[in-house]
Amino acid sequence: MLNVVRAAVLLILVQSINSTDPNDLFNRKYYSSSVLGLVKLLKMEQAFMENFSMYANILQEKVDNLNIFLDALKRPNHITHNEREKFVSNPLNAFGLIRRLNQDWPKLQNYTQKPLGLVQLTAMQDIVSAAPESFDMNEKLKAMHRIETTYDLQPKDIAKGLLQSTEFIYKLSFRDCLSLAHHKFEIGEFKRSLLWFREALKLNADGSLEIMNILQEIELKGFATAVAKRVSIYLSNQALTNETIDNMVNTQLQDAKQMDLEQLISSELKQWINDDSTTPPTGHNLGCQGLFPKKSNLVCRYNSSTNAFLQLAPLKMEEVSRDPYIVMFHEVVSDKEIEEMKGEITEMENGKESSFSKRINQRISDMTGFKLEEFPAIQSANFGVGGYFKPHYDYYTDRLKEVDVNNTLGDRIGSIIFYAGEVSQGGQTVFPDSKVMVEPKKGNALLWFNAFIHRQIHEPCTPCVQL
Repeated sequence: MLNVVRAAVLLILVQSINSTDPNDLFNRKYYSSSVLGLVKLLKMEQAFMENFSMYANILQEKVDNLNIFLDALKRPNHITHNEREKFVSNPLNAFGLIRRLNQDWPKLQNYTQKPLGLVQLTAMQDIVSAAPESFDMNEKLKAMHRIETTYDLQPKDIAKGLLQSTEFIYKLSFRDCLSLAHHKFEIGEFKRSLLWFREALKLNADGSLEIMNILQEIELKGFATAVAKRVSIYLSNQALTNETIDNMVNTQLQDAKQMDLEQLISSELKQWINDDSTTPPTGHNLGCQGLFPKKSNLVCRYNSSTNAFLQLAPLKMEEVSRDPYIVMFHEVVSDKEIEEMKGEITEMENGKESSFSKRINQRISDMTGFKLEEFPAIQSANFGVGGYFKPHYDYYTDRLKEVDVNNTLGDRIGSIIFYAGEVSQGGQTVFPDSKVMVEPKKGNALLWFNAFIHRQIHEPCTPCVQL
């Protein structure tokens, strides 16, 4: 067999992986970069909801007790002085009145002031202290924008839970859409911002829940403030200080009603829209959308010639492209091996590296014909929703300041991606210049040669966005 100087191997995990440490639920980490992190967040929210529900039940029990006592005291209203005098003239009523004011009401007052649900309140505070901070929120807003633009999705469809041809039960709320509209505004995507804002207005709350209305008003005013500041900066030609602009805007919006805020946002966004400024789709986007032409004269076959062992257990090999040469090996990693690999990896959130079993290295040798002596650790990536790799090259000699002539390993001449998770949508691997797109499938492995791609077509590969 040939001796490979160096290869790049990546295992893509896109399904959830349970934490191996049960006490690790509230560790402070970035949650947005992996499915594992999002699973951890889901567990946190479930724990918060359980404590919140118990706390609400405790408060409800208190209200029920007070109502029972009040129901026991129901009697006709004594409006006039004569009616009140007649009531207290009855010795039984007089006794009960004095006894209640002397014994019951002080106890009831203490009962109303007694703090309840302290265990649940403490638990909720612990969860909130570990909740995502601004970094995770910003990353998830970017991820949503990446999904929208990569797959050319429309806000009206996303808001309804429709992603491409798949419709989900979950739909976005007013505040979800408003947050996305605000983010689009901040990055200068005014047309998309207006579309998202219109979707938010369609979902405006009915005013029945006071706390939700307060939150809506705060976020709507924050968006309107950002818009008004941009208007002020534009009109003043940046001659005013930030403090002066802040004071002007705060005064302008101090008594603004919700309708006024909505009108301000809509009217200004309409003025800033330039329909001619739409960026044409990139090769990466076209590939992710499945718009590359289908290649012909490709074959699938059993590979039994790389080494003697394959004559007994040939590999299923599918040609993806002949120029450049890219192949997919089917069913080369079993579910059991994938679970074994997960067991070796304790932290997957941010693409940690981990050694893998000798069996996988031998399988790579079977697929490629290369020896894998001095093979480096396998890189494992656990994508979050909207996560992706930027377009890149797997070879790296152009990144070295000096070429070490004694370096026998050399460049990464080949790359293999093992797909170690089920993918419901997205996640394709794209070679934009060659117009090649590969769908991920759990248990499969994708192989290509970087040196050939670099010399012949000079293009990067990139996985598409994970929906």
